[in-house]
Amino acid sequence: MEDEITQFLEQKQITYSIINPKDIIFRDEFTDRCKMNYCGRYNTSWTCPPAIGDISELRKCVISYPKAILYQMIFPLEDNYDVEGMDEGRHCIMKVTLELHQLLQHQNSPFLVLAAGSCSICPKCTYPDKECRHPELKLYSMESLGIDVAVLSKMYQLKYYNGPCTVTYYSVVFFSEEKCQL
Repeated sequence: MEDEITQFLEQKQITYSIINPKDIIFRDEFTDRCKMNYCGRYNTSWTCPPAIGDISELRKCVISYPKAILYQMIFPLEDNYDVEGMDEGRHCIMKVTLELHQLLQHQNSPFLVLAAGSCSICPKCTYPDKECRHPELKLYSMESLGIDVAVLSKMYQLKYYNGPCTVTYYSVVFFSEEKCQL
């Protein structure tokens, strides 16, 4: 599976690093931001708290995978307040992440993909009134699990800050021989 992932990323000229999931640092202050509805998605999405369940169990699941690939995409901005440019960049990495997720669904090996932010497949999530329209495509966010992406990226020689008038987004794919379901 590693070869399929790296080939996909290299084809798209995306910078990545193979990481050990046990190196991930989880910060409760990041998950606390979810509870404070920092991004406006708390209690509104199947891929955000509280719908995602017990965060400590999800963290155990993440570190149970023996390998992962962290990848980044860097986007230019008109200025440091270019919200539209930031949204376009996030949409682009989510599209790539979803494409990778769909590619891996056809493999025989188990995997887990965490995205840059919460799932945005549907214009309006059905949570909590109806089941998810696309459970096979749901993308959970790294932030909702409290992953410190800044520390992890530096640990694996990926620049977290890429200069003024840029935004950098990350996603990660975990893979192993044993499956852990979210």
